[in-house]
Amino acid sequence: MKTLQFAIRWIAIGLTVLQLWTILVEPMPLILHYVLFLAAVLVLVFGEDLAEHGTAARAADVLLIAATIGWAVFMALNFERYVTRIAFVDRPTTGDLVAGTALVVTLFEATRRAAGWGLFVIALLFTAYAFFGNFLPISIGHSGMSLSRFVDVQVLSNNGIFGIPLGAVVGYIFYFILFATFLEISGGGKLFIDLAFWATGRTRGGPAKSAVIASGLMGSINGSAVANVVGTGTFTIPLMRRFGYKPPFAAAVEAAASTGGQLMPPIMGAAAFVMVELTGLDYVTILFGAAIPALLYYLAILFAVDLTAKRDGLRGLKGEEMPDVKTGLWKRLHLLIPLVILVYMMIDGSSLAMAAIYALVATVAVSMVTRETRLTLMKVVDGFEKSARSILIVAVPCAMAGLIIGVIVQTGIGLKFTGFILALSQGSLILSLVAVMVACIILGMGMPTVSAYIMVAILMAPALTQLHLYILSVHLFIFYFALLSFVTPPVALASYAAAALAQTSSTTTGIQAFKLTLPGFLIPFAFAYNPALVMHGDWWEIIWVSATCAFGIYGIAGAFVGTHFRRSTTIERGVALIAAILLISPEFITDIVGAALLVGMLALQLRRPEDDAVAATHAAILPAETGKPAHQEMPRHAS
Repeated sequence: MKTLQFAIRWIAIGLTVLQLWTILVEPMPLILHYVLFLAAVLVLVFGEDLAEHGTAARAADVLLIAATIGWAVFMALNFERYVTRIAFVDRPTTGDLVAGTALVVTLFEATRRAAGWGLFVIALLFTAYAFFGNFLPISIGHSGMSLSRFVDVQVLSNNGIFGIPLGAVVGYIFYFILFATFLEISGGGKLFIDLAFWATGRTRGGPAKSAVIASGLMGSINGSAVANVVGTGTFTIPLMRRFGYKPPFAAAVEAAASTGGQLMPPIMGAAAFVMVELTGLDYVTILFGAAIPALLYYLAILFAVDLTAKRDGLRGLKGEEMPDVKTGLWKRLHLLIPLVILVYMMIDGSSLAMAAIYALVATVAVSMVTRETRLTLMKVVDGFEKSARSILIVAVPCAMAGLIIGVIVQTGIGLKFTGFILALSQGSLILSLVAVMVACIILGMGMPTVSAYIMVAILMAPALTQLHLYILSVHLFIFYFALLSFVTPPVALASYAAAALAQTSSTTTGIQAFKLTLPGFLIPFAFAYNPALVMHGDWWEIIWVSATCAFGIYGIAGAFVGTHFRRSTTIERGVALIAAILLISPEFITDIVGAALLVGMLALQLRRPEDDAVAATHAAILPAETGKPAHQEMPRHAS
């Protein structure tokens, strides 16, 4: 078994070396590059399971690895013919059909293992539709597809498995994951936690606010909600519990904050790079367009955390309770330089891949400044391996998404689906948006964000663009709700991961996380109606809309928590909710009315005396877990 683990490790390292070689030394023909990349990815998926499973499962894993190597070798030997052949004119050979079928079968099994049953079943339905669509009514059916044509589209062309999604992974997503991995192993994660505690640790509800900021910063580079929960939650969740937050709420804060990381520039997870391909917009436009919605999302969580702390009398950290963040900051602050270089190069017009490569080189260089951040040769090798393993949950769904896109394009089901959505909503923008929101949340449950985003973007984005919405608003709307599925019951993966760390109910945590993100559910509707929120408009309009939305989010957060300046009555909560909806809506007159309502309600609250329950300080609160004062259990953060 150790020999197998050794082999898997070096296959992962070899995949990273292949990627660096093709961009820095000598590029190779795309079809050959894609074949070698995908084959290595599938071998890693099956190899990892082979190393973990018992004897009974080994035969199937060995067979899958052999099949993967078989189709990869055949296609690599024939890649020159694939480059020069004329699609749909030069019919696939028998060898092509066998290799193509083997590729599709191994990809399906890798998808089930790496991305779960959700994407597997959906891809299976689309594949069945490709072959048997001629048996369906003409309104939803098509003329049918033979095995020869299916392999021609899915395997031998750039319109299927080796299409846009996998091309984005090979072309630049991998390099961003490589950069993020090196930034993390050099101490970037600890730097973000230290920055968060330095900024908010002493404020009311400081531990929870620090968790929100740290998770947002971490999520912006690692691109995975669940990995973000595990990475930061192991420290932040126990800290929140020790300072009075109930376990379900502490877990919910971490889940909601970790989920939003993929909304946060500059990296935004893999889906943002696929968005470049699907929209035709440059990454800088997407980066700036996503900034305000991401900040509003985190502002909503921070408001909820702050007002909850006010309601329950939870204080911040005192001087002696604060982690030793100053030492950690000075030791790791130079790790921000690669991020500055990355953003500068992207804004300056460099290619995404080269921007990530330069940021990677800068990370290795600046890590040498201090002993705590220094990247040794062994850490570099480990970083190569970790990057390749991290790409599996992105590359496999993207390859399968390519297959689904190929079916949609070749059968014309996309156009029919667009017509169905428009007919169902009768041209109503709000009904179309609600339909797309529901589809995103359902498809996103239990699936990687990138997969859910690609599928809904292909099927539903055309319907929204026909309603004359700005294309970036459309795709960010879809991306936003595909992401929120991670905290939307019943399948809320980020909430489940956080609940496990907090040792509390996953159902209760999921409901709490859903409540925390409810104010954020209105943000996509706001920028769908008013693209100024995605930096598309005059500066005065962008500032005005951002400010009124922020004020509205404060109102709705307080309505859900039950506290603004004072504990809110039922009537005050209702007024705040109505005012918030008016403020977030795109019309100038609704902004004025909503602001007047909310300001009036807050003014009336200030005239009332402070509630005795709210005035109670957290100093008297004893954690249920130990019965000791909170500050006596505060661990010092190892910086």
